[in-house]
Amino acid sequence: MNKMKKFFFVFAALFLFYSLIYAETPAFDFSPVTEENISLVLYDIGSHKNVISINADKPFLYASNLKLLTSAAVLKHLGGGFKFLTRFSFDPESGTLYIKAGGDPEMVVEKLWLLASDLQRRGVKGIKKVVVDNFLYGKNSTLTAESGDKGDNGYLAFISPLSLNYNAIAIFVKAHEAGQPVEISLSTPSSYFSIKNTATGTPDGNNQLVAGAQKAGNQTEITVKGTIGTERTKLESIFKRVADPTRYYIVTLLNLMGENEAAPIERAQLEDSFFTATERVNFTYKSNPLRDIIRTMNLYSSNFIADSLQFYLGATMRGDVKQGVEILKEFAKNELGEINGSGLGNDKNYLTGTFYIKLLQSVHADYYNSIDFFSSLPVMGEDGTLKKANTNSENSGLVRGKTGSLTGVAALSGIMKAKSGKLYLFAFSINGFPSKSFKPMWALRDRVMNEIWEKY
Repeated sequence: MNKMKKFFFVFAALFLFYSLIYAETPAFDFSPVTEENISLVLYDIGSHKNVISINADKPFLYASNLKLLTSAAVLKHLGGGFKFLTRFSFDPESGTLYIKAGGDPEMVVEKLWLLASDLQRRGVKGIKKVVVDNFLYGKNSTLTAESGDKGDNGYLAFISPLSLNYNAIAIFVKAHEAGQPVEISLSTPSSYFSIKNTATGTPDGNNQLVAGAQKAGNQTEITVKGTIGTERTKLESIFKRVADPTRYYIVTLLNLMGENEAAPIERAQLEDSFFTATERVNFTYKSNPLRDIIRTMNLYSSNFIADSLQFYLGATMRGDVKQGVEILKEFAKNELGEINGSGLGNDKNYLTGTFYIKLLQSVHADYYNSIDFFSSLPVMGEDGTLKKANTNSENSGLVRGKTGSLTGVAALSGIMKAKSGKLYLFAFSINGFPSKSFKPMWALRDRVMNEIWEKY
């Protein structure tokens, strides 16, 4: 072999070597955002390499994409079939209902109605007092997720081991006549709420409502003021957090059972064995399997469920809710900065596209848990937070991803089957978007994802 042939083969080998290591970076139209505000990594599952790598190692906000880490960690530690247990025991002699909270983050009023019916059929009636053990997360019955955001909005609901409707209340408002008080209804029936309504209707389609929720004695007081137009055909819905989640749950349960909603409520620590005594009526409510709860969390991007799962891990595995974050960090095997279970907050959760790709790779390699994990993600053009994305594109149904949205932030990470038939993992985030509106960000995200799907 002469020198020229040797040179040619060495050159070809080096070219192949570097092409395998260094990903392509094709040109994309990211306007109105510059490439420095984009992180995009596309990993080819078949060839085991990145085929797109833009700012892969630059820290970005991925918002609720952080729920991917929470999902993976709880599936690994608890398993997809895990169920939260809420224990009940009724003493007919004293009329005392005992409840031990188990951390179920997905109890809603429809399920509570079924629970109320189950308790009634077992002979629970004439409740004179309720004793609740809600010490799962420590001496405080409620916790605040460390998001950095403040206020009384529903997405900032308190975290508690006994919860209902994600510890929020939906307020529905409708104006029927200009100059007259608006009609207000609530999503949950009970005497736990009081309403102060000074809002009136206007002869147009404007919405100038201001609503709030605050503790008032043993109630959450809802205040609604301002104006709303009679031309609005749909009910205006506003979500606010409740002040006392434990009382919210118990008073609503008593309401659904037709019992005295003013029955006194006491706190006490109760052993599990307390709920097996034969002289009392005992019942254990089992939540949906964890795989279904995670699907609900990811489908609708529930911060409440994510933070609840983080706190549950800390409380049950380490005896300290604050250790939940450390468990997430340990699972990630990465020197992570300040994070939380939900991804909420513009001042924390800075991670890289490389981090998310490695996370998705590790889950994909765990065949059994990967089924629960990837099936929990919204499907583009079909459901959840991606239901209205790319609905006119051929890629509808072929992209599964966790969305993330904050002020100036839009992200999407997950798995796709491209037009070519190849499977890819992807992590994509836009930061520093110039508009305060989410729709232009989502449009840019969907346009880029569609281009990737078409080309690869």
